[in-house]
Amino acid sequence: MKKIFMIMAVATALFSCGQKQEAAATSTEASADSLGGTMSSTDEKSQIIQNQIKAAFANDTTYKWDEIADNIAVYYPGDTIPDIKGKKAYMADFTSNGQLWDNPRFSFLRVMTLKMNNGETWTNLWGTWHVKGKFTGKELVMNVHQAIKWENDKVTQEVHFYDTKAIVDEFAAMKAAAKK
Repeated sequence: MKKIFMIMAVATALFSCGQKQEAAATSTEASADSLGGTMSSTDEKSQIIQNQIKAAFANDTTYKWDEIADNIAVYYPGDTIPDIKGKKAYMADFTSNGQLWDNPRFSFLRVMTLKMNNGETWTNLWGTWHVKGKFTGKELVMNVHQAIKWENDKVTQEVHFYDTKAIVDEFAAMKAAAKK
């Protein structure tokens, strides 16, 4: 679940200032603006991230995760080293997150893919996530943002930009319940 929420702020930050309002920039302008590019919510990568969210909310353990690179690195707020490394750990984290929550949903969600002039591709998501903890019983409403980096059509990096304290607390409650 954590993976799905942190991909959103980079898009806004990268494209909110100084973007031309015209349909396309000239090649001269594009080469001068390496962080410029195109943004879409209807592209294949945005749809893949939407499908990940659906699988996570349905606790679908059959989801294949074909878009995840073997060497994926996941970063949570405040960390400069990856919290999760590798596809196997990523999938295990997904499974454990599915055990934490009842009725996960977004009341607001945006998913946008940025194809930048420097060759990088990022998909960002931001939204308001609602969920109830199965172990604490707490109802949570969280504003989330994630930035997902693509290389060779595989997700190689996820960066989360939101307070994960409530998620950590729910994991702790799950572990405490397992010891009883």
